[in-house]
Amino acid sequence: MEFKPFRIEDKARIDSYFAVHHYEQIDCTFNTLFLWQDAYQTSWAEQDGILFVRAGTGKDTFFMPPFAKEEENFVHGLALIHEEYDRQGLPFRLKSASSWVTEQIERLVPGKYDFIEDRDNEEYIYRTDDMIHLPGKKLRMKKNHLNGFLRQYADYQYEAITKENLEDAKAGIHDWFLRHGDIEEEEQAIKRCFDNWDALGVKGAVIRIYGKVEAFTNGDSINEKMAHIIFEKANPEIRGLYQAINRDFLIHEFADTEFVNREEDLGLPGLREAKMGYHPDHLTEKYDVVLKQ
Repeated sequence: MEFKPFRIEDKARIDSYFAVHHYEQIDCTFNTLFLWQDAYQTSWAEQDGILFVRAGTGKDTFFMPPFAKEEENFVHGLALIHEEYDRQGLPFRLKSASSWVTEQIERLVPGKYDFIEDRDNEEYIYRTDDMIHLPGKKLRMKKNHLNGFLRQYADYQYEAITKENLEDAKAGIHDWFLRHGDIEEEEQAIKRCFDNWDALGVKGAVIRIYGKVEAFTNGDSINEKMAHIIFEKANPEIRGLYQAINRDFLIHEFADTEFVNREEDLGLPGLREAKMGYHPDHLTEKYDVVLKQ
């Protein structure tokens, strides 16, 4: 296989593979793979009508399950991945296999593989209405934060990102990174997003307080029912600002969706607690796929 980096001109071709099935995972989207390719050393190849995604280097190399439009091609794709691992002298391993994919593997190639849950990389799926309205006792504290913000900053400004305010959004996110230290990989991904804004088809917004950009968010659609929040940054010293940018962005851009994907927690205790605090509808189950011993 001939692997190559993700380029913006590849978007339509790669998206055509993801569109066949209604994936919930962000790593089954061109935008995610394109934006984070430097951080995860991701690349892609196409052979025999099958899309292959590879990540990592050396002994840490792994493949995602093959993306095929026909079942027989899926089985053929597994065989080709085996050949690649054998060529490199590495054990077979797939990552980011959804529960639907593991069911297909077991049905098509029964008894050959073990499936190991990868909880740290499972993505949090919330009901859009819940994230907008923060209903019930479980979300009362979040609603209180939002109401406090709305009282204290009643004249705040919500703006969709356009060509007219794109530079202000860039400056605001740059200030956020200056305050929060060096997060080079994420800053690089955001820069790539800004540089390819229209071609990626993303939507975004800022909140201004007293004229200054204090919050930024952007997102896209994974499928017709699900939005995806790609980046979300806000001044943590302003109580309720995160709840406000989240609510307003969903109202203005994704109110017609049923769900919103807010990504994984990477196994970080504080991030897991924060994400669980919004009471997700469900998590996208993810599995590593290895050969049975």
